[in-house]
Amino acid sequence: MLQKNSTKKLQAAQPAAQKPWKVPYLDMRLGYSQQREAILARINDVCSDARFILRQEVEEFEQRAAKFLGVKYAIGVGNGSDAIYFGLKAAGIAPGDEVITVAHTFVATLAAIDRCGATPVLVDIGPDFNMDPEEVAKKITTKTRGIVPVHLNGRCCNMEPIMKLAKDNGLVVVEDAAQGFGAKLNGVNAGGFGIAGAFSFHPMKVLACLGDGGLVTTNDEEVAKQIALLRNHGQENKTNLKQYGYNSRLDNLQAAILLERLTGLETALARRREVAGVYHEAFKDLAGLVCPLPPDSGPYHDIYSSYVLCHQDRDSLAAHLQQKGVEVFSHWSPPLHQQSGLNLTPVSLPMTEQLSAQVISLPVFPEITDEQVEYVIEAVSDFCGR
Repeated sequence: MLQKNSTKKLQAAQPAAQKPWKVPYLDMRLGYSQQREAILARINDVCSDARFILRQEVEEFEQRAAKFLGVKYAIGVGNGSDAIYFGLKAAGIAPGDEVITVAHTFVATLAAIDRCGATPVLVDIGPDFNMDPEEVAKKITTKTRGIVPVHLNGRCCNMEPIMKLAKDNGLVVVEDAAQGFGAKLNGVNAGGFGIAGAFSFHPMKVLACLGDGGLVTTNDEEVAKQIALLRNHGQENKTNLKQYGYNSRLDNLQAAILLERLTGLETALARRREVAGVYHEAFKDLAGLVCPLPPDSGPYHDIYSSYVLCHQDRDSLAAHLQQKGVEVFSHWSPPLHQQSGLNLTPVSLPMTEQLSAQVISLPVFPEITDEQVEYVIEAVSDFCGR
């Protein structure tokens, strides 16, 4: 049963200057307005003391994030793209190596591998949009050095067989957990399986700052030290340069904002899961729709960074919903292996290609009202009932 939000009307998520969606895909302004005073107080505190670069807010956020995710170390970096790259570089990925990953992801996943001088080797996904471990096993060669599973849409990959393949073949696993902050499998958080995990705090993520931000997690002390060097020009301290590095520090103001938002994250994730459960019950028997699994399906604890349906006539469904005033997205279509500008080795990925042509993401943000959820359900049901 949905928790009633009696004080929120259907139009609550529509600031005056925004396109008048009856249900926006995400309303970042509404999310900010509900935390405005607390966020501004944190910003004022930082600015009043001129604490701008790698000060206590970053350290406190790293400690709290590590505790939340159940890992030993968490290192704040400038963005999620650098988080993946630093994880791979600290794990020893180097020119000439091959790294196995998927094409149904954002380009940053492949770009991080390329930045290391390594070659992305693409494998197909399963019906859950995540890496198919059986396909990984087929692509391991003498050049393979790593695997980058992508925890997509707030659902963990099937990590047990992936980790076994890595162990049996001497490979490192760096998790792209940009969409997985809070997702779990068998009680282990995304970002806690491999040698490193990479997170993004882009404004559209479940834990979002007001700009760019990222985090690398690890249980390996040496990896943590290396990432701390990489993010800050290779400086161990102000007088000791250990190596060359990069300027990719989590901004202290963004860390302050993330501290505030982390405080309410469990409630926000619970609301996403609640809405996903209501969607599932409404859609599971509709003709032509394929739904994601419901919350707490077996050992998985999904956090629904996106609620993704599949329909063979995806474009018509999207047009219908948009005409009804429901903002939707179709992410990563066409998939990366069909993007000629990336100069990837030609490969056939049938499931990736099929799902990329069928996916449509519905609004599932925490501030969505019960009335808006019902409106989305009615609009989808109307299309499927034709």
